[in-house]
Amino acid sequence: DANTLGRVFVREYGAMSRATGANKDDYAQLAADFRMLADSIPQLAWMTRPDGWIFWYNRRWFDYTGTTLEEMQGWGWRRVHHPDHVDRVVEKIQTSFETGEPWEDVFPLLGRDGEYRWFLSRALPIRDENGDIVRWFGTNTDVTEQKKAEERMALLMREIDHRAKNALAVAQAVVNLTQGNTIEEYKTAVEGRIAALSRAHTLLAASRWEGADLRALLEDELAPFATAQADRIVLEGENETLSPAVAQSLALVVHELATNAAKYGALSCDAGRLTIAWARAEDGLILDWRESGGPEVTAPLREGFGSTLLSRMAVDFEGGSIRREWAPEGLRCRIELKTSAENKEARLEGGVARRGGAKQAAGILVVEDEPLTALDIASRLRARGYPLAATVGSLEKAREAIASATPSLALLDGNLNGESSLPLAEELLEAGVPVVFCTGYEGLGQLPGKVASCPVVPKPVSDEALFGAVEKFLGRAGGESPA
Repeated sequence: DANTLGRVFVREYGAMSRATGANKDDYAQLAADFRMLADSIPQLAWMTRPDGWIFWYNRRWFDYTGTTLEEMQGWGWRRVHHPDHVDRVVEKIQTSFETGEPWEDVFPLLGRDGEYRWFLSRALPIRDENGDIVRWFGTNTDVTEQKKAEERMALLMREIDHRAKNALAVAQAVVNLTQGNTIEEYKTAVEGRIAALSRAHTLLAASRWEGADLRALLEDELAPFATAQADRIVLEGENETLSPAVAQSLALVVHELATNAAKYGALSCDAGRLTIAWARAEDGLILDWRESGGPEVTAPLREGFGSTLLSRMAVDFEGGSIRREWAPEGLRCRIELKTSAENKEARLEGGVARRGGAKQAAGILVVEDEPLTALDIASRLRARGYPLAATVGSLEKAREAIASATPSLALLDGNLNGESSLPLAEELLEAGVPVVFCTGYEGLGQLPGKVASCPVVPKPVSDEALFGAVEKFLGRAGGESPA
């Protein structure tokens, strides 16, 4: 306390007054000034003997910790250190006490309110004229807000990196999956699909990736196909906000439908009309695409990129559906989006069956919430000759697929619409099913031991990384599996 400080000050620095000729009153004023300074600085402050025994703290230390000098002197300060850090702190500061090197560390200290706050702590040795250490003087500076800001920035940069890599993976999928009879046709198709994604990303960026307004998304995606006729394209519905994953996928679906309408349907002639209406359903959203006034349409003879994407969307929307009707007067397309979280916690009793049990191994299970990336990975695996168990976009759908047949290998996205795939990975590993993560995150640190050993294929996914990981467990397609 202040009295102790005064006594220490008198005992240790009494020689100063004798050397300078200062009188007792001058010295008392000097001691009082020091106490006032020490108790007024914003840091917690303390002093130790040469061996590290703390004999003094300033008032801020006691105000923050709610302790007394009797409790804190010597090495008593360890009681207010976080148990996860105290051993490291003791070891590091003891090394400085022994070597005389300045000490610096960052750790949490327990406050009188029961909460921990982070402090940047430093201590310097005070030496006499012979160079011997006579005291250590240390301070603790509260850096909690700075540390939180750094953590938020690190999280933000990690998320930006994740989204950028996912966007590159989608662009890669567009390039891989797009077909064209000529180079020019192929180039035009790729450019159109990437432009559709770009428009969706612009909307999402404006909302800080919290979601995209459905009407704005439709207006942006249909703008390239609009004409001077104001009533040619009609949008009917209340404001609705789509999640980022749904917005990106729907942007591509609308682009594909609009492109086909401009080539073969209602938007290919002046008399054609397009109406898109949407409304809330009990557990989601229903969107109706209605073309009229254009040429008579018929069902296509083969599935192209757009048709494949539409089919995949039905799976991606977790119980949603997409139904197309090629009526003579124009295409009808009904899209049901299941946005309810009712089934998010659905789990299968008993977990994953062990390999070799009653369920037969069924090939590779691809679990990826981005439809285009999932289609791309599945297409490449199939082209290489590997059998596929299923391609799904959610944990719920993955568990349904596993209930039908245990896969021989699972390729899991690390994050599925905001849900971690780690619990599913742990169940699969426990059942003897190998797991490979395909993720846009830079590394998967601090994971449970078993999961941490799983191979990680970074996005955008290269053939070398993908097949290298698959062959590790299944061998080459058509060849012997590894023992």
